[in-house]
Amino acid sequence: MMKKILIILLVALTCSAACFAQKDSLSLNEQNKYTYFKVGSALPDVSAESLADYLKKNLAGLQSASATKNNMVTAKGGMLVYKKGLITGQEEGRIDYSFTIDFKENKYRLIMGDYNFVPYQRNRYGVFAQVDGVNIPLEKTDVRITAKQLAVYLDKLGAFGIKTNKIVSDFVNKKTSVKAPKEALKKVDTQKW
Repeated sequence: MMKKILIILLVALTCSAACFAQKDSLSLNEQNKYTYFKVGSALPDVSAESLADYLKKNLAGLQSASATKNNMVTAKGGMLVYKKGLITGQEEGRIDYSFTIDFKENKYRLIMGDYNFVPYQRNRYGVFAQVDGVNIPLEKTDVRITAKQLAVYLDKLGAFGIKTNKIVSDFVNKKTSVKAPKEALKKVDTQKW
């Protein structure tokens, strides 16, 4: 019995350590801004235009993605963050981000950054909407963002960076899943029996 409890405790600690390790994927760059930075291998014939189109279809929260002349993809997006309530969650705000992907010598480089928090509040109609004119960089300490909230935001951004890197890596290495064609429905001839 004691052996089972010890194994369960060990598994729970391992899972919790993996959950909290995602904020470690973010680091501060030379301008002291939070940045997600990854370099990976890519096949030589990757088109930046097709990657931008693929990201528009497969990355939630992406507002714009475009390819530039020098084989680079630039994108902007936003991610809603929620506050836990007794029964449901409510919007606490939105974190806006931008990222670039560029290619060089069969490699790609993903740089996500410019994280800004836009707080939400309930408006006169009872709907949560953004507060006009308030845009807080995550690096700047502000009374509207507590240390606990910042840790949660960094965890979510780290997980989102890992997910984005996986999507980009699968695309540039041609591992994207191709949807199988739908099977034709069997037709029954009711006149013959």
